[in-house]
Amino acid sequence: MRLAQVFAAKLQRKSESVEKARAEFNYRSIREQVPRGCKVLDVGAWSCYLGELLRDRLGCEVLSLDVVNANKTDMPFQVFDGTALPVDSRSYDVVLFLYVLHHAPDDQPLLDEAGRVLRDGGCLLIAEDCVDGLWNRALAVGFHIWLWMATGMTCHGRFRTTGQWLEHLHAARLLIKETVYLGHHLGRRLWPNNVLFVLRKDISRGEAR
Repeated sequence: MRLAQVFAAKLQRKSESVEKARAEFNYRSIREQVPRGCKVLDVGAWSCYLGELLRDRLGCEVLSLDVVNANKTDMPFQVFDGTALPVDSRSYDVVLFLYVLHHAPDDQPLLDEAGRVLRDGGCLLIAEDCVDGLWNRALAVGFHIWLWMATGMTCHGRFRTTGQWLEHLHAARLLIKETVYLGHHLGRRLWPNNVLFVLRKDISRGEAR
Protein backbone atom coordinates (compact mmCIF):
# COMPACT_ATOMS: atom_id res chain seq x y z
CA MET A 1 0.00 0.00 0.00
CA ARG A 2 2.82 2.37 0.94
CA LEU A 3 4.65 1.65 -2.32
CA ALA A 4 1.50 2.39 -4.32
CA GLN A 5 1.09 5.73 -2.54
CA VAL A 6 4.71 6.69 -3.24
CA PHE A 7 4.32 5.76 -6.90
CA ALA A 8 1.07 7.75 -7.18
CA ALA A 9 2.69 10.80 -5.59
CA LYS A 10 5.67 10.63 -7.97
CA LEU A 11 3.34 10.27 -10.95
CA GLN A 12 1.34 13.30 -9.80
CA ARG A 13 4.48 15.45 -9.46
CA LYS A 14 5.66 14.34 -12.89
CA SER A 15 2.24 15.10 -14.37
CA GLU A 16 2.23 18.65 -12.96
CA SER A 17 5.73 19.29 -14.27
CA VAL A 18 4.69 18.11 -17.74
CA GLU A 19 1.54 20.26 -17.65
CA LYS A 20 3.61 23.39 -16.96
CA ALA A 21 6.08 22.47 -19.70
CA ARG A 22 3.19 21.93 -22.12
CA ALA A 23 1.79 25.36 -21.23
CA GLU A 24 5.15 26.92 -22.13
CA PHE A 25 5.27 24.97 -25.39
CA ASN A 26 1.72 26.04 -26.28
CA TYR A 27 2.48 29.66 -25.40
CA ARG A 28 5.48 29.70 -27.74
CA SER A 29 3.36 27.99 -30.44
CA ILE A 30 0.62 30.64 -30.46
CA ARG A 31 2.41 33.78 -29.25
CA GLU A 32 2.65 35.40 -32.68
CA GLN A 33 -1.09 34.91 -33.31
CA VAL A 34 -2.38 36.44 -30.06
CA PRO A 35 -2.57 40.27 -29.91
CA ARG A 36 -1.49 41.85 -26.65
CA GLY A 37 -4.42 42.69 -24.36
CA CYS A 38 -7.03 40.77 -26.38
CA LYS A 39 -9.88 38.60 -25.07
CA VAL A 40 -9.06 34.89 -25.25
CA LEU A 41 -11.35 31.90 -24.77
CA ASP A 42 -9.25 28.84 -23.91
CA VAL A 43 -11.39 25.75 -24.55
CA GLY A 44 -10.14 22.51 -23.02
CA ALA A 45 -7.87 24.45 -20.67
CA TRP A 46 -7.34 21.58 -18.17
CA SER A 47 -4.93 23.01 -15.54
CA CYS A 48 -5.28 26.58 -16.94
CA TYR A 49 -1.53 27.18 -16.89
CA LEU A 50 -1.59 28.50 -20.46
CA GLY A 51 -4.23 31.10 -19.65
CA GLU A 52 -2.10 32.23 -16.73
CA LEU A 53 0.87 32.79 -19.08
CA LEU A 54 -1.28 34.72 -21.57
CA ARG A 55 -2.58 36.94 -18.77
CA ASP A 56 0.78 37.57 -17.10
CA ARG A 57 2.92 37.99 -20.24
CA LEU A 58 0.54 39.55 -22.77
CA GLY A 59 -2.08 41.18 -20.58
CA CYS A 60 -4.85 39.10 -22.14
CA GLU A 61 -8.28 38.73 -20.60
CA VAL A 62 -8.70 34.94 -20.52
CA LEU A 63 -11.65 32.71 -19.71
CA SER A 64 -10.76 29.03 -19.41
CA LEU A 65 -13.27 26.25 -20.11
CA ASP A 66 -13.20 22.48 -19.74
CA VAL A 67 -15.59 19.58 -19.19
CA VAL A 68 -14.02 18.90 -15.78
CA ASN A 69 -12.51 21.21 -13.19
CA ALA A 70 -8.75 20.56 -13.15
CA ASN A 71 -7.90 24.25 -12.68
CA LYS A 72 -4.69 24.70 -10.66
CA THR A 73 -4.57 28.49 -10.93
CA ASP A 74 -6.58 31.56 -9.96
CA MET A 75 -7.74 32.02 -13.57
CA PRO A 76 -11.46 32.58 -14.29
CA PHE A 77 -12.81 29.15 -15.15
CA GLN A 78 -16.11 27.50 -16.09
CA VAL A 79 -17.13 23.90 -16.59
CA PHE A 80 -19.09 23.42 -19.84
CA ASP A 81 -20.88 20.55 -21.54
CA GLY A 82 -18.29 20.01 -24.27
CA THR A 83 -20.60 21.32 -26.98
CA ALA A 84 -22.05 24.80 -26.30
CA LEU A 85 -19.63 27.58 -25.32
CA PRO A 86 -21.24 29.49 -22.41
CA VAL A 87 -20.35 32.99 -23.65
CA ASP A 88 -22.04 35.69 -25.75
CA SER A 89 -21.82 35.85 -29.53
CA ARG A 90 -19.02 37.96 -31.03
CA SER A 91 -17.39 38.41 -27.62
CA TYR A 92 -13.83 37.06 -28.09
CA ASP A 93 -10.85 38.00 -30.25
CA VAL A 94 -9.16 34.59 -30.05
CA VAL A 95 -10.53 31.10 -29.41
CA LEU A 96 -8.13 28.27 -28.57
CA PHE A 97 -8.75 24.61 -29.35
CA LEU A 98 -5.31 23.25 -28.48
CA TYR A 99 -5.29 19.44 -28.67
CA VAL A 100 -9.02 19.46 -27.98
CA LEU A 101 -10.99 18.39 -31.04
CA HIS A 102 -9.71 14.82 -31.14
CA HIS A 103 -11.22 14.37 -27.66
CA ALA A 104 -14.72 15.28 -28.89
CA PRO A 105 -17.01 12.53 -30.21
CA ASP A 106 -18.44 15.17 -32.59
CA ASP A 107 -16.33 18.29 -33.06
CA GLN A 108 -18.65 20.11 -35.49
CA PRO A 109 -20.72 21.80 -32.74
CA LEU A 110 -17.53 23.21 -31.25
CA LEU A 111 -16.41 24.58 -34.61
CA ASP A 112 -19.83 26.16 -35.12
CA GLU A 113 -19.67 27.68 -31.65
CA ALA A 114 -16.21 29.11 -32.32
CA GLY A 115 -17.61 30.95 -35.34
CA ARG A 116 -20.45 32.28 -33.20
CA VAL A 117 -18.36 33.64 -30.31
CA LEU A 118 -15.54 35.13 -32.39
CA ARG A 119 -15.66 38.82 -33.18
CA ASP A 120 -15.49 39.77 -36.86
CA GLY A 121 -11.94 39.10 -38.00
CA GLY A 122 -11.27 37.05 -34.88
CA CYS A 123 -8.81 34.17 -34.82
CA LEU A 124 -9.37 30.48 -34.10
CA LEU A 125 -6.22 28.51 -33.26
CA ILE A 126 -6.45 24.73 -33.51
CA ALA A 127 -3.49 22.53 -32.58
CA GLU A 128 -3.56 18.78 -33.18
CA ASP A 129 -1.21 15.83 -33.14
CA CYS A 130 0.15 15.02 -36.59
CA VAL A 131 -0.68 11.46 -37.66
CA ASP A 132 0.70 11.69 -41.20
CA GLY A 133 2.36 8.30 -41.68
CA LEU A 134 2.49 5.18 -39.52
CA TRP A 135 5.27 6.39 -37.21
CA ASN A 136 3.54 9.68 -36.37
CA ARG A 137 0.28 7.83 -35.71
CA ALA A 138 2.08 5.40 -33.39
CA LEU A 139 3.62 8.32 -31.47
CA ALA A 140 0.22 10.00 -31.07
CA VAL A 141 -1.57 6.84 -29.90
CA GLY A 142 1.23 5.92 -27.50
CA PHE A 143 1.27 9.42 -26.03
CA HIS A 144 -2.46 9.35 -25.36
CA ILE A 145 -2.16 6.00 -23.61
CA TRP A 146 0.45 7.57 -21.35
CA LEU A 147 -1.72 10.68 -20.88
CA TRP A 148 -4.65 8.53 -19.82
CA MET A 149 -2.47 6.68 -17.29
CA ALA A 150 -0.96 9.90 -15.89
CA THR A 151 -4.03 12.15 -15.78
CA GLY A 152 -7.12 10.06 -16.53
CA MET A 153 -7.74 12.15 -19.66
CA THR A 154 -9.69 10.14 -22.24
CA CYS A 155 -9.93 10.46 -26.03
CA HIS A 156 -13.39 9.90 -27.55
CA GLY A 157 -12.88 11.53 -30.95
CA ARG A 158 -10.61 10.71 -33.87
CA PHE A 159 -7.20 11.59 -35.19
CA ARG A 160 -6.96 13.05 -38.68
CA THR A 161 -4.08 13.57 -41.07
CA THR A 162 -3.17 17.15 -41.91
CA GLY A 163 -4.99 16.86 -45.23
CA GLN A 164 -8.10 15.47 -43.55
CA TRP A 165 -8.08 18.33 -41.03
CA LEU A 166 -7.84 20.90 -43.80
CA GLU A 167 -10.79 19.34 -45.62
CA HIS A 168 -12.78 19.16 -42.39
CA LEU A 169 -12.06 22.76 -41.41
CA HIS A 170 -12.81 24.07 -44.89
CA ALA A 171 -16.46 23.14 -44.35
CA ALA A 172 -16.68 25.43 -41.29
CA ARG A 173 -17.42 29.17 -41.68
CA LEU A 174 -13.77 30.04 -41.11
CA LEU A 175 -10.88 30.93 -43.39
CA ILE A 176 -7.76 28.79 -43.20
CA LYS A 177 -4.96 31.36 -43.15
CA GLU A 178 -1.92 29.28 -42.25
CA THR A 179 -0.74 25.79 -41.32
CA VAL A 180 2.27 25.72 -38.99
CA TYR A 181 4.25 22.56 -38.24
CA LEU A 182 5.42 22.74 -34.64
CA GLY A 183 7.72 19.72 -34.44
CA HIS A 184 7.73 17.21 -31.60
CA HIS A 185 5.68 18.17 -28.54
CA LEU A 186 8.06 19.75 -26.01
CA GLY A 187 10.88 18.87 -28.39
CA ARG A 188 10.82 15.25 -27.23
CA ARG A 189 11.49 12.91 -30.12
CA LEU A 190 9.23 10.14 -28.84
CA TRP A 191 6.30 12.51 -28.32
CA PRO A 192 3.86 13.38 -31.15
CA ASN A 193 4.63 15.85 -33.89
CA ASN A 194 2.18 18.74 -33.77
CA VAL A 195 0.49 21.03 -36.28
CA LEU A 196 -1.22 24.40 -35.74
CA PHE A 197 -4.08 25.61 -37.93
CA VAL A 198 -4.61 29.38 -37.95
CA LEU A 199 -8.15 30.31 -38.97
CA ARG A 200 -10.05 33.59 -39.24
CA LYS A 201 -13.74 34.24 -39.06
CA ASP A 202 -15.13 34.65 -42.58
CA ILE A 203 -17.43 37.67 -42.24
CA SER A 204 -18.42 37.41 -45.92
CA ARG A 205 -20.39 34.23 -45.17
CA GLY A 206 -22.42 35.62 -42.29
CA GLU A 207 -23.05 34.03 -38.90
CA ALA A 208 -21.84 30.47 -38.37
CA ARG A 209 -24.56 27.88 -38.56
